[in-house]
Amino acid sequence: MNILATGMGWIEHTPGGLNRYFADYLKAMSDYGHEVKGLMTASGESTTAPGYMEDVIREQAPVGTLTRSRAFRQAFAAEMRRKRPDVYNPHFALYASLITRNLVPDGVPIVTHFHGPWAQEGMVEDRGQKLAQKIRYQLKKNVELLSYRRSDHFIVLSRYFRDILAHDYGMDARRIHVIPGAVDTGRFKPAADRRLIREELGLREDQPVLFCARRLVPRMGIDHLIRAMVRVKREVPDAVLYIAGSGAMGKQLEQLASELQLEGTVHFLGRVSNEDLVRWYQAADLSIVPTLTLEGFGLVTVEAMACGTPVIGTPYGGTKEILDGLSKELLFADSTPEAMAEKLCSVLQGRTAIPSRLECLDYVQRHYTWDRVASAVTQVFEQASELGKGQAIR
Repeated sequence: MNILATGMGWIEHTPGGLNRYFADYLKAMSDYGHEVKGLMTASGESTTAPGYMEDVIREQAPVGTLTRSRAFRQAFAAEMRRKRPDVYNPHFALYASLITRNLVPDGVPIVTHFHGPWAQEGMVEDRGQKLAQKIRYQLKKNVELLSYRRSDHFIVLSRYFRDILAHDYGMDARRIHVIPGAVDTGRFKPAADRRLIREELGLREDQPVLFCARRLVPRMGIDHLIRAMVRVKREVPDAVLYIAGSGAMGKQLEQLASELQLEGTVHFLGRVSNEDLVRWYQAADLSIVPTLTLEGFGLVTVEAMACGTPVIGTPYGGTKEILDGLSKELLFADSTPEAMAEKLCSVLQGRTAIPSRLECLDYVQRHYTWDRVASAVTQVFEQASELGKGQAIR
C-alpha cells in the first residue's frame, strides 16, 4: 500500500515518545513492503532521516506553530499532486488540523494514530487552573476534535487510550483499534558484556542501580520517585538512582534531591544520546516508570525490558497493561512515594521476586516487535479501504 503519514518532529531534533514511535513505525511499515512517505519537521536542520521522510520546513529559521501547521498543509497538497496515497495516516492533531477533508482525494481513508490527549496533557503539566490556561486547554481540544471528526478509523497503543478517545472525545469505539507499540530489538538489546558497560559508566559491579528515563514534567512523577529514595537510601545504602531527561522541573527536582540529602544517591544525567540511553538500560538493575497519569503506552517500558532490564512502574494506563502481562509484582501499589519506596526496598532486599532479565527479554520479543505492529496496522488499513471509504465519523 502507498501510505502518507504526517507526524510532529524528528527524533534526533526533538526527542519524545511520539517522535520515536513515528520514526520506528514508518521504518517498520517500509520494511514490511509498503511504500511510505512521512512528513515531519526538524525546523530545517540537517538530520539523518531516511529518504522517505520530508521536513516540511525547508530552511532553518525560527517559525511559529501556525507557520508549521501551514507548512504541513502545503507539503501534503504537494504530495497529493505527486501521487495519490491509499491511506492518509496522521499522528499529531495540531499539524494535521489544516489538512481538511477536501484536500484528501475521494476514496482515501483517514486512519489517525491517537498518541494521547494533547490538550489534557498540557493542562496536567501546566497544573493549570487559571482562566487563561483553561481557555488554552479548550482551544487545544477544539483543534484535536477538528482533526478527529474527519477520521475514518483510529489506532491507539492501549485500551486506556481507547477509552479516553471514546469517552472524552466522543469517537465511535467500533472504529478504534488497539495495537500496542513496539521496540527496535536490533538496537535495544542486552549488552554483550554488561560488566564492561557498567565499568565504562562508572558503576560498581555490586551496586544496585536504578534508572529512570522521562521528561522532567509534573505528570511523570519524578518527584515522587526522588522522595521514595529517602527510605531506599536508608535500607539499601549502596543503591543509586540515575535520571535521564530534561524538562521544566529540572532545577526543582535537583533542589528537592539536595534538600532530602540525596547527593551521591540521586544523579541527574540530563538529555542523553540514543546510544547512551541503550547503555544505561543495559547497565541498570531496574528501570523505573513513576508516571502519575496519562501514560498511553510508555516506550521506555519495552525499551528497558528489550535490554533485559526489569521495569517497575505505577499501576496506570499503558504501563499497567504491559507489566500486568508479565508479573503483577512489577507494579507499585499506587503512585505515592511510600508505595514506591516499599516496592523498591522489597525487590532490592530480595523479599519480592520479579522476572529475570531473560524473562523480560523473551516477553518483549513475543509481544512488542515492529513486525507484529506492521502486520496489525496493515489489516486496519485494508479494512479502512474496504469499509466506508471517505466516510468521516460524525
